[in-house]
Amino acid sequence: MIKKRNSKEEKIDKVLDKFITQFGYEKRFKEHEVIEVFSEIMGPFLMKKVKSVYVNQQKLFLQLTSAPFKEEIKMQKTVLVQQINKKLNNDFLKDVVVR
Repeated sequence: MIKKRNSKEEKIDKVLDKFITQFGYEKRFKEHEVIEVFSEIMGPFLMKKVKSVYVNQQKLFLQLTSAPFKEEIKMQKTVLVQQINKKLNNDFLKDVVVR
């Protein structure tokens, strides 16, 4: 027997958005999205050269194992910020800090 839909039912993405907003997880969710997009942009080969990555106060902090890769990221950080923000469809990320 097929159950009829209730008019109060909501789509799962709407429910998740409400949950994230209601409990104040937007910032953490965006931080996680930044890391995912960064990993996607870099690809698996370059991600092997990343020792640690985290987001704090809208900055992406990277600890890298390769000196040439460090210098390349430093030179391209504004482009990287733009690429990440474009994929996220907002201007959440403000800077990249390389250590």
